[in-house]
Amino acid sequence: MHHPPFAGVDIGGPWRAGETRRTPADVEIVAGGVDIWGTRGEFHFACLRVAGDFELSARLVSLGMADLYTKAGLMMRTSLAPGAEHAFLLAFGDNQPRNNNNGGIEFQYRLKADSPCHGIYPPQPLPLEPEFAATYPDLWLKLVREADTISGFYRNTRAGEKLFSWHIQQFPHDVYLGLAVTAHHADQAVRAVFSQVQLRANLIATGADHPL
Repeated sequence: MHHPPFAGVDIGGPWRAGETRRTPADVEIVAGGVDIWGTRGEFHFACLRVAGDFELSARLVSLGMADLYTKAGLMMRTSLAPGAEHAFLLAFGDNQPRNNNNGGIEFQYRLKADSPCHGIYPPQPLPLEPEFAATYPDLWLKLVREADTISGFYRNTRAGEKLFSWHIQQFPHDVYLGLAVTAHHADQAVRAVFSQVQLRANLIATGADHPL
């Protein structure tokens, strides 16, 4: 299987450098970074540039944990600056209770550059058993853009595809899109493995005029 032509880049200057590795079956990302949250992010991003609407999906096979809030998932963002506007459908490494969540899936976004992030959590009150559980190695995520509507979908072996959330935000016509991973730890790195990565989008050629 040929995966989209992602290029790996560290965002925000994490102390532990990251790396994007490819095999015929998988995209493996090694990532440091203190978090993707607040007013700036530190993480590794395997990305490309796309124009207009898109649909990106992937199976998240595994995610190592350096912290309770280690994150991996599908992200779109306006630039490679650490405080860029973004939308991020993410998974944690397990289903321990976290703020407003007892499952492994969340959605986050930043509306304005260098401003705080916001989270979208499962419907409250939370059920005893998480509705959106991270079930490795069989966890699928899908991020869809239709004009200003950004939707995040999820499925695992227990249930078919479900809408986790949708979010309205104006993004430029051309954005960066790809796989994002943060260790949420200042001096550790984690490894995430994605497979079955599929992309429907209009790609923008990279080069002198459109560098990553």
